[in-house]
Amino acid sequence: MSRKGTRAESVRVLQVTQEIGRRSFGLGQVVVNLAKVTQEQGCVAKVWCLDTADEADWAIGLPEFPGENVSCFTSSRLLGYSISEPMLSAARTSGVTDVVHQHGIWTSASLVTRRFRRLHHLPTVIAPHGALAKWALQKSRWKKRVALAAYERENLQQASCLHAMSDAEVRDFRDCGLSGPIALIPNGVSQRLFDSVGSGVRFRKEFGVSDHRRIVLFLSRITPKKGLLLLLEAMHRVHERFPNVILVVAGPNEFGHLRAVKSQVTHLELDGIVCFTGPLFDQAKRDAFAASDVFVLPSYSEGSPMVVLECLAAGVPVITTHGTTRSDLRAWECGWWVEISPDAIARALAEALTLSEYQLAKMGHRGREMVESSYLWGNWLAG
Repeated sequence: MSRKGTRAESVRVLQVTQEIGRRSFGLGQVVVNLAKVTQEQGCVAKVWCLDTADEADWAIGLPEFPGENVSCFTSSRLLGYSISEPMLSAARTSGVTDVVHQHGIWTSASLVTRRFRRLHHLPTVIAPHGALAKWALQKSRWKKRVALAAYERENLQQASCLHAMSDAEVRDFRDCGLSGPIALIPNGVSQRLFDSVGSGVRFRKEFGVSDHRRIVLFLSRITPKKGLLLLLEAMHRVHERFPNVILVVAGPNEFGHLRAVKSQVTHLELDGIVCFTGPLFDQAKRDAFAASDVFVLPSYSEGSPMVVLECLAAGVPVITTHGTTRSDLRAWECGWWVEISPDAIARALAEALTLSEYQLAKMGHRGREMVESSYLWGNWLAG
């Protein structure tokens, strides 16, 4: 639906976030794609972040968002937090924007949003992206209590609207005592990413995975929240039944968790069936999807994980837990949504690996249909 000739032409929307580059993972692409589709609807969309110029250029490359609409600010560390005085200073200037849309909380983005609201009385929208889930609130609990008392509770309570990605996140907001308006708008993928293709042959050659091995893929941050230790236990329970299966672990090490993961691999005698690739981006990530039989995200807590949508868009069936928001996998018969336990993950793995290549491909096709019908950016604005 075209918005030309409507008031949307003059509305300036500022997306404020910590990072949009590779370190942001799915969140950065959400921000940039949302900015792009907002601009396509006739608004003036800009992004503020703390990335370097090179990282910002990488982030806007695939969505093809104009670089002049992205401002990168420097930051410094204070008591474990990244604070950007230049960004806070820029927020003092009036006439910068009409609406502030903040992504993520517990960062200096919250201080910027609060400053815009206080000084210029602007409407603000805040998308916590899963940061108010019960599991997430337990991590670094003392820091979050300090942040809540200092600025975050006021910021959330005074928001004109809270942006939720799922019904579960709506409940999280209410459980935290937030009574303001909520807009439920899920994450999505771009048409360009949906149409992109990968090479499984190239991936196998790059990482030395033979053609006869079936691939179970984990692609995310290697961090406790993602439940990788649960997946290793599940693999331990099924690998004797499926000896030709290899688990590919792709992602960056966070909080030193890779050491615990590798220790568990050795303890469970899985050294021969786990392949660590390091982080994968762009074409290398699409190649990994193309090579994989099934993708697993065994998280304890998520908002609306982009990597699941990306896998489904690539035609890969997904196994994920109740810690995510993907109950629709069942309705579309394109994956498994299971309890957060090694037993449940192992049962889903065994079921998936029992299926033929043709049966998995049919599931993958249904996953693409789900993404195309409900999760392409801009569809929720179409009239």
